[in-house]
Amino acid sequence: MDINLRFFSRLNPWLNSLFTSKATLKTEIDEAQQGQMSLKTIANQYPLQARRGPITQVMLYQSLYASDDFVGREKQLNQITDVINQWRNHHGEISAIVSPAGSGGSSFLGQLPPLLQTIIADDAKKAPMPNVKPLPSKWLLMSFYQAPLGANGSIAHVCYCFGITPPNTITETIAAINQQPPQLIMIDDMHKLMLRMMGNNQALVTFATIVMETRKHHCWIMGCEIFAWQRLSAQYQIHHFIKHVFQLDYFSETELATIQTKHLLDLGLISNDVIAKETTTTPPNNTNKSTKEQTEQTEQANIEQVDIVNPYKDQLKQLYTISQGHPKLASLLLQYSLAHQVDISSDNSSNSHSNSGIEICRINSSVLQQCQDNDLFSVAEIYVHGGLRVSHHAHIFAITIEQSSLQLEYLARQGLIIAQYSQQDFAEHFYFITPTLSKIIANHLVNNNKLFN
Repeated sequence: MDINLRFFSRLNPWLNSLFTSKATLKTEIDEAQQGQMSLKTIANQYPLQARRGPITQVMLYQSLYASDDFVGREKQLNQITDVINQWRNHHGEISAIVSPAGSGGSSFLGQLPPLLQTIIADDAKKAPMPNVKPLPSKWLLMSFYQAPLGANGSIAHVCYCFGITPPNTITETIAAINQQPPQLIMIDDMHKLMLRMMGNNQALVTFATIVMETRKHHCWIMGCEIFAWQRLSAQYQIHHFIKHVFQLDYFSETELATIQTKHLLDLGLISNDVIAKETTTTPPNNTNKSTKEQTEQTEQANIEQVDIVNPYKDQLKQLYTISQGHPKLASLLLQYSLAHQVDISSDNSSNSHSNSGIEICRINSSVLQQCQDNDLFSVAEIYVHGGLRVSHHAHIFAITIEQSSLQLEYLARQGLIIAQYSQQDFAEHFYFITPTLSKIIANHLVNNNKLFN
């Protein structure tokens, strides 16, 4: 039986690719005619190579997330600059960027290498400061995709950051790392280091101890998903050794409109004149007003300016209402809606068409309402961990590998998760939630008491 199951698990990816095209086409047309987009369709938009590629333990990002279209986050960038300056003045502490999945936490980390170059350029214009630690020329931006399950695994993970051979003990490891040149290190997706399996608790303690004992010499900044952070705080008291915690959230209506306006420009639907007029908006006179009042008045002025010059103002408002500020979901909704305008029925369009004649599809999340509790608990664990292998899922829920495989594949067929298949062993298939679905699924899990604020 085990051989047959392994054979069929290897056959699944081929069968999926064989039948997906026609079935997906028919489903998408039917959805579009109703002005809707299902969760499965959203999941299927995830890049094919990303979900079929090899499973790796460690990924070096370097400048992968850097983008010229970065919007907002000025407050958090200033806070990180202060952290770097404190570290340079020998007051180094560990920092964390905490954000909901899909809100741009990784993109924010991708802005730190350019920030470093800005700081270096500013330093070059100033007189040298005595006793100030010099900045290295580069950040190291990494993410771990396989949680360590013991002290040795955790030591190996941290040593990988510095390209050194793992010593035999944690004491030797700390000494070896502190002998390396000062480094700025970002560990993205810290929640992926957390796994509710035997040994992981010691691995996290070891990892935290190494980082804690090297924080004066090296500048450590972690990125973590907010629900995982809450679990790490409750179960492992992670907030006791991470001093600076900066929170990101989804984008405001004005910020999302700025992002999507750039997409409309890239698609050739609006001209550069729109961008120019929006960026030259004169803010209102905010003399003697509180910071909150200034922010609200400025945002309203910007929205009004967008209304004046952008023919897609109604669509931008709809995108914000539907996506609730989720940038990737809003972009996907815009592109999908534009691609399926011919299929959208006239009955639906008569209710929501604007002057531009474009209707934005709604999201059909009815499949979530059909999930049983055990399904939602599985999705919650996958969400918090950033993904699970079949073997890990089986261990967490105390079920067989075969039961776990069938349940995860069922959830994948519903479009709630997608699979990254191992060619060697079906127990190593990796299932995760796409960034575009993260907010929709998290909201449903919270409302059904499977995730806790």
